[in-house]
Amino acid sequence: MPRRNRFRHQPYVAWESPPIPTTVSAVQAGQLANIDVGETLRRLRVRHWFLVHGTFVGDDPFGVAAKLDELTDSVTPMLRPLVKKMAMESWGRVLRGINQRLGDRMMGETGSFRDDYLDDARSLLKTDEIKIDRFDWSSGNDHLARADAAVRLFNRLADLPIDSTTDRLLLWGHSHAGNVFALLTNLLANDRESINAFFAAAGRIRAERADWKQAAERLAAAPSPHPLAKALCLVTFGTPIRYGWDRDGYSKLLHIVQHRPVSGPTDWLAKPALPQSLEDVLKAKHGDWVQSFGVAGTDLPPVDREMREAHRALGEVLEVGVNEPEIGQNSLLEHLPEAARVRVREKLKDFLVLLERLRCGSRVPADGDAAWLFDYGAEETEKLGHGVYTKRAWLPFHATRVADWLMRTMES
Repeated sequence: MPRRNRFRHQPYVAWESPPIPTTVSAVQAGQLANIDVGETLRRLRVRHWFLVHGTFVGDDPFGVAAKLDELTDSVTPMLRPLVKKMAMESWGRVLRGINQRLGDRMMGETGSFRDDYLDDARSLLKTDEIKIDRFDWSSGNDHLARADAAVRLFNRLADLPIDSTTDRLLLWGHSHAGNVFALLTNLLANDRESINAFFAAAGRIRAERADWKQAAERLAAAPSPHPLAKALCLVTFGTPIRYGWDRDGYSKLLHIVQHRPVSGPTDWLAKPALPQSLEDVLKAKHGDWVQSFGVAGTDLPPVDREMREAHRALGEVLEVGVNEPEIGQNSLLEHLPEAARVRVREKLKDFLVLLERLRCGSRVPADGDAAWLFDYGAEETEKLGHGVYTKRAWLPFHATRVADWLMRTMES
């Protein structure tokens, strides 16, 4: 996406050629770049390395804990002693802990960057000069959850004691964490008009959540773009094509996706997620099924009414630019009488639009410095092909390749 992207969504287009430099290749875990990761990142002045998980593996995927927090915060001072006595102030925190532990147990290492992954990363660096940390967010599959994560991540980065003119921050994001990064780049581009529209869409949440108030104040007091943008080196893993990126909001951007080419000259296009046989999906025959499916139209709105309204309002800001394709002919519908066909098409419009977007086979984002489409091997099928990125066995491969790429692109 261009500079001054203003939160515009990426289009779904049947590109005739990849929109950014793209590599398609088969890889093995032992194909390491001949490089010392810690020494290379230290030389590039990378001060912090953040690992950010994707959807449904965080501490509040359905927004229930946030609602409990809001309910307890809204209690009148007169009833505060009762709230304290019932331990209601801890309910949201307890639920977040349960959600996090349950997600880790169910998904294992193929769902998130767990503690043992962070331990391996620290051992790989062999230095204490680079701090490694995990950034947790609610992980809801909706605009509000991702926007809230971007706001909180901005505040987290703004609190770091770094010199943004010389120091670097390395951020790895799995799945929709990459779209959190996309929103972050638009925040850091700090276009006044679009920033105001973004915060206005959040409505009451912008006024009542401390992180949102702090972020709005910080951006209002900062130049455009925000100085932090120069420090950001972003890597996405299996991120679905969604929000647009603002080139003024980052320094380096690399996308990595598990991909098995469909036969033909366009080896960088994805096999449409629908229709595929159940066996092909489960065995990830064509690569990361979740990445190809998770396009606009696949969100799950929050269960709470007020949060659902914020999701809708944010969608009006964040989905500007997403094209609504013309619905093509459908062989099943063509057998119906015309009047019935028109009614069915109207009832199923959202689903038929989703099918048209999926037909584009969007594997490569519209912006970034490079996209690596890797075939990790037929045995890497976990989570419908979406779980390979956070496996500890692949950490040395990813870390050495990314460090080598950063060194070559930044020092050149």
